[in-house]
Amino acid sequence: MKRSLDGIGSHDQRIDLREFMRRFYVFVSLFFQAAFAFAEQPLRVVSETLPPFQVIDDDGQFGGRAVEMVQAILDEADFDSPIDVMPWARAYKTAQREKNVAIFAIAFSEKRKDLFHWIGTLYALERSSLIGLKSRPELAKATLDEAKQFRVCSELETYSYQYLVNKGFQPNKNLFTLRGTLSALQTDTGGIARPAKHLSLLQNRKCDYVTGLWSVYAYSENNNDNLKAYFYLGDPKKPLILNLAMSLSSDQDVIDRLSAAYTTLLENGTLHEICSRDDPENIFELSCSAVKARGGAEDL
Repeated sequence: MKRSLDGIGSHDQRIDLREFMRRFYVFVSLFFQAAFAFAEQPLRVVSETLPPFQVIDDDGQFGGRAVEMVQAILDEADFDSPIDVMPWARAYKTAQREKNVAIFAIAFSEKRKDLFHWIGTLYALERSSLIGLKSRPELAKATLDEAKQFRVCSELETYSYQYLVNKGFQPNKNLFTLRGTLSALQTDTGGIARPAKHLSLLQNRKCDYVTGLWSVYAYSENNNDNLKAYFYLGDPKKPLILNLAMSLSSDQDVIDRLSAAYTTLLENGTLHEICSRDDPENIFELSCSAVKARGGAEDL
C-alpha cells in the first residue's frame, strides 16, 4: 500500500513539473513577443507647443506646420510613432535620459552640440525677448546687466534660459523657472491667450519679465495691449534656427532612417512646401527659408 501511495505521489509531481514547464515556456514566449513588438516601434517623439508652428487646435489636437513636417519625416522613415506634447523641460530631459527619442523644435548651441544627434533644420523664428508690462517704466533699462535687478521667469532648459545664464543671470536669484505653459485663458475680447501662466505672473507682479517670442504675445487674441518687449535676446539679424534632433544614446539604425528621410524631403522640396503652404501673404517666408537648403547652426 505504501509503494502504491508513493507511486501516486511521484506521478502527481511529474504532472506538476510538466505544468510548470508548460507555463514557463508560455511566459517566455509572451515575453519575447512583447519585446519584439516593442522593437518594431523603437522611436518616441516629444515636443512642446510653440505658436504658430506647434499649436493645440480647437479640437485639442496637436498640429501646425512644424508638426506636419515632422509627421512627413516619420512617414518617409516608416515610423508609426505618436508625438507626445509636454512642457519643454520634461521633453528636454526625456530626450537626454532615454534612447531613441526625437525632439523638436530645438535650437542648436555650443552647450547642446554634443548632447544630441542633430537630424536637421525645421524652421527659423525670431529670438526670444524679455517681455513685461507697459505700465512699469522702471523695466526700461539701458542694458541687460541693469535688468538683473528684476525677476525674470523662463521655462527651464529653453534657449532663453540658457542664454540668460550665460549672461550672468543666477537661477533662483533673478532667474526663475516656469514648468508648464500649456494652459490658456479667455481674454476680454473673447480670444484665447495661450501663454496664460506668463500673463498671470506679470499681472500679479510675481515676475517682472517673462521670456518668449514677441510674435506669440503680439497676437490680438493674447490681449497684449499692456505688454512690451524690453530686451531682445540675441542678434536681430540672426534668426533662431530650430531643429529636429535625437537622443545621444539612440540606435544608429534609427538615427540613419530618420536622417535619410529628412534629407530626401529636404532635397525634393517637400519640407519647404509643407512649411510655406497656404501663405499668400508670405508671412512665413523667412521662417520657411530655413528648409530651402541646410541651415547653419546658431550659437548662444
